[in-house]
Amino acid sequence: MKLRIFLTLFLLMTLPTFADEPNAFLAGMSKKDITGPPIGVMFWGYAREDQTGVGIQTRQYARALVIEDRLTHKLFAYVTAEVGGIPFEIQREVVAKLQTEVDANFHLGNVLLNASHTHSGPAGHFHYSEVSFYSTQFYKDTYQVLRDGIVEAIKEAYQKRKPADLKIGKTIVKDAGVNRSLSAYMANPESERKLYADNIDKEMVQLNVFVEGKSVGFVNWYGVHPTNITFDNRLISSDNKGIASILSEKEAEKNGDKGFVAIFAQANEGDVSPNLNLNNTGPGKDIYDSSFIIGQRQFLASQEILNAKGKSLKGGLSFSHRFIDMSQHPVRSEFSGTGKTEYTCPSAYGYAFAAGSTEEGGGHFLFHEGMTEKNRRFYIDWIAKFMLQSPSEKLRECQNPKAVLFPMGETKPIPSLPQILPYGLVLVGELSIMVLPHEVTTMSSRRLKKEVKSVLKDKISDIVLSGLTNDFSGYITTPEEYSTQNYEGGHTLHGQQSLNALRQEFFGMASDLIQGIEFTNASKSEITPLDLSGKVHPLKLPESDTVTTEPKQVLKPNGNLYQKGNQVVCKVSAASPNVGYPNVNSYLWVEKKNGSGWEKVRSDSDFDTKFTYQSPGFFDKGLGKMELVWETSPSIPNGEYRLVHEGIYLSPTEKKSNYRVECPVFQVQ
Repeated sequence: MKLRIFLTLFLLMTLPTFADEPNAFLAGMSKKDITGPPIGVMFWGYAREDQTGVGIQTRQYARALVIEDRLTHKLFAYVTAEVGGIPFEIQREVVAKLQTEVDANFHLGNVLLNASHTHSGPAGHFHYSEVSFYSTQFYKDTYQVLRDGIVEAIKEAYQKRKPADLKIGKTIVKDAGVNRSLSAYMANPESERKLYADNIDKEMVQLNVFVEGKSVGFVNWYGVHPTNITFDNRLISSDNKGIASILSEKEAEKNGDKGFVAIFAQANEGDVSPNLNLNNTGPGKDIYDSSFIIGQRQFLASQEILNAKGKSLKGGLSFSHRFIDMSQHPVRSEFSGTGKTEYTCPSAYGYAFAAGSTEEGGGHFLFHEGMTEKNRRFYIDWIAKFMLQSPSEKLRECQNPKAVLFPMGETKPIPSLPQILPYGLVLVGELSIMVLPHEVTTMSSRRLKKEVKSVLKDKISDIVLSGLTNDFSGYITTPEEYSTQNYEGGHTLHGQQSLNALRQEFFGMASDLIQGIEFTNASKSEITPLDLSGKVHPLKLPESDTVTTEPKQVLKPNGNLYQKGNQVVCKVSAASPNVGYPNVNSYLWVEKKNGSGWEKVRSDSDFDTKFTYQSPGFFDKGLGKMELVWETSPSIPNGEYRLVHEGIYLSPTEKKSNYRVECPVFQVQ
């Protein structure tokens, strides 16, 4: 009996100490390929039906961090996937798979799926697709590749868990973004604007993961749109966030760290453009150069934090999570700003949504930013009614001063966009992570963080906002920004009280955590989002069953000799890339002669390669043409190289087989 009492007292005395140890956590990191179909599918982001894929500039990846509190065995998974948005249906299925295949302690509150928000990735993975401006198509293959890639990334990170020191650091990112909606920002009170040095948040906050004194990766949060790659691009690209990850992982690989994972998460990018000229261009000579420059600037900032190592996080893991029906959520008087209870609205796109962001290339010619209820046009309303339906007067009043174009939340039998949305608040030691499915503007994020800080106070040292997480539901603007009806206000789906509703809810979630009220795998939600999995109609991928003979021809060979920095181009015959999707690891290889053999030194995942596929004409017997491109750099070694295309073709006997076309050998000096 005495021994039992002694052991109990010893355990109670040592638990707090253990929780404060630098290695109070286990952590692992991983990444998996989630590249979408290379051709024929509309890209998600710019809402242009004519922007369909014809090849790859860089591949898409899901990068995962899994943390375990060694004291309580609570788990936390954070993923950034290089897609435009991640719907809740993906999160729901990912969590279900993790609970059955990996660990039952995963749940909706501790699995965060963040989208990098690249605008150059294929769509087709949203269940809300019947009436959608981002894509009206649903492709089962695309959906499964994204879902399963995320699951596998988390699973592998979980399996790699080791005692880890989590260190937090931050720095200022220089010249990587500019406020694209300055007139809206300036509508915020001058007294509030004077509290901040800049009209965007330039701070990057980074969580470094050290195992046995060695960094295995990191996740950072910095808000900027991945829109250097503009709407006239038709190559899959992870844009500036992806470039930053590639540069970080290659830098680590130089030091022998092949498993290093660099997560550049999306944060409060709502009104932040990477196109520094504010005319859909800059700072580079073309879209790919601009993407590289902005990515490199994020990379350099992250390296500064990584090299400084940072401050070790102490404490454990805590989670708050709730679903909110944003179509009619009450906002109490202390948050509404009107002295009385107000309500959010069923979702609606405004005229200003159709105008697009002028600084990012704009939208439809009938619209311009700043169009409010006073600027309604009868012919536009008539066209919108014909395309969908007219909004109710109640919705117009609720959404005022927005000129309602499409009443997405009023369609029957179900709304055309999700109305019940997921939100959360996570504590990793002294780091607080706010979880929202929105694109949040700079001042909106500042107000949200202020609410959380007012409750958690010295319990946290740092706070970040993880936007576009666990679902996608437009923008969040301040009421003052909303009143200007720039693009961001026109795309604030649930009306002028949206931000105030979220201030109220994050204040509530922070209060729950202070009181020890947490979301667990046993928690039940009163409301949950609709499950539309039985209502979607999957389509076959374009050109995925095109029959051909085996591609063998080099149609336009490259040259024999190139100087470093030159572009190498070779054109070959090819089967549709979708025939082999998703079982082709790389459609393009750069190989270097190494003794008597050949070594792969580049793939289509590298930012200095790209391929473009041209579908066959009527007389081409199913064979298309593929242009292989390598932008050589001054730093590559001299030697003999060749470009190689690999793929899968479907024969007339309906058999799928691998094939390979080698371009002529060339010298680089």
